[in-house]
Amino acid sequence: MTMLARINEAFVANWMTVFVGWEGLGRFSGWPDRWTEFPSLLTAEEIVTFWETRLMAEAGPQEEQLILRLLTVDLRNETRESVKDMLGALAALEGGDAGTELRKWRVILLEGVLESLPQDPVDGLIELTEFWQGFGFPADSPHVVQRRGNAIDARDHYQQDNFVGLLARHYAWLEAERAAIVAAARS
Repeated sequence: MTMLARINEAFVANWMTVFVGWEGLGRFSGWPDRWTEFPSLLTAEEIVTFWETRLMAEAGPQEEQLILRLLTVDLRNETRESVKDMLGALAALEGGDAGTELRKWRVILLEGVLESLPQDPVDGLIELTEFWQGFGFPADSPHVVQRRGNAIDARDHYQQDNFVGLLARHYAWLEAERAAIVAAARS
């Protein structure tokens, strides 16, 4: 199952979800103006599947017109900027919140990381650090990075008990974040 399909199953995906996914995590790097050098979180095929579903189910006249415009181009041969512009028009029409949609991506992507996380504390902690680095180490992250705002040394940081504790924090964060996203959608 694709990450976008997982988002749609866990929450509800919308055009802003697709827009944020297409943009990828480059805007959180030290070079946000070079976002196209970072990979997208979804493929052109996933966008096609999403728009087919929307076109068949619930598209209003303006959305339908923009989707039909998308249908006339081969997304695999378009620049990321031009696809982003088309998706941006759909996202603006729908009025979704980029911050909320990014939170959905974080949850689903973190679940994917945790599913395949190495059990070795060194490898597992490095992978978790790389994951959160991709998001620019947000303030609400449950992750603790050695020597980043703390005095933890390597001997303590890379121990099994610290790794287990951080995994517990990540799972608790996932549960709370899922609940917050669902609650926000209901209000």
